Amino acid sequence: MPYQATSSHEQDLNFAQSVLNVNSTAAAELRSRYHGRIVAVLCARGASATEAEDLVADLWSDCFVAPPNRQTLLGKYQGRCALESWLLTVATHRLIDLKRRQSFRVEVPASDRSSDDFFDRRPQPDSVSREESLLKLLRAAIQNAFSRRDSESVLMLKLVHLHQLTQREIARMWGWHESKVSRALEVARESIARDILVELKRADPWLELRWEDFLELCAGSADALF
Repeated sequence: MPYQATSSHEQDLNFAQSVLNVNSTAAAELRSRYHGRIVAVLCARGASATEAEDLVADLWSDCFVAPPNRQTLLGKYQGRCALESWLLTVATHRLIDLKRRQSFRVEVPASDRSSDDFFDRRPQPDSVSREESLLKLLRAAIQNAFSRRDSESVLMLKLVHLHQLTQREIARMWGWHESKVSRALEVARESIARDILVELKRADPWLELRWEDFLELCAGSADALF
C-alpha cells in the first residue's frame, strides 16, 4: 500500500475534496476566496497584470478539469500545508516557468537557411518541469547560503533546529554565556536569509521575493512538487 502523507490541514483538505466532488458552491467559493489574492501575489513577485490573470485562469482550469486518465491539479493537494500556500506555490512555479520560457524567445533573422537550422543552433532551456525548476532554485539558494557560513554556525543551527537542543544546552557545550549563543544564532539566521534572497535574485532577476515569500514557497513545495 503506498504511503499516505499525514494531513495537517484537514479543513482545507475537506474543502478541496468538496470542490472535487463537483460541488458548484464550493468551486465558486474557491475562486472567490483565492483569485484576487493569487493575482496580487503574482504581481508582487514579478508578473504583469496580464500574466497574473492568465496564469490564474489556467490554474483554475487545471484545478477543475484534467485530461483523460489524469488527476486534476486540485486532486494532488494532500493537506500538508495551507491550501492558500499550496495554490500560491503552484502559481509561482508557473510564473517562473513562463518567465524562463520568455527569456528564450528570440527574433528569427532573415536567412537563406531554414528556421529549423536556426533553432538547432540556439541554446535551449533544460527540459525540466516547472515544479522541478522551482525546487532546484530553492535548493540551490539554500545550499549557497549555508556554504558561506562557518562550520561552527552551521553545527549550532543544526543542533537547535534539527535536534531541538535549547540555547542553554548549546551554551554549556560551547562554554559560552547563553546571550552569546542567542546573538550567534540570530546573526547566522539573518546572514542565511540575506544570502538566500540574493541568490534567488541573481538566478531570476525579475523575481521579487521577501523572506516570508521564500518560507511560504518552501512550505508549499511539499504538496506542490508532485
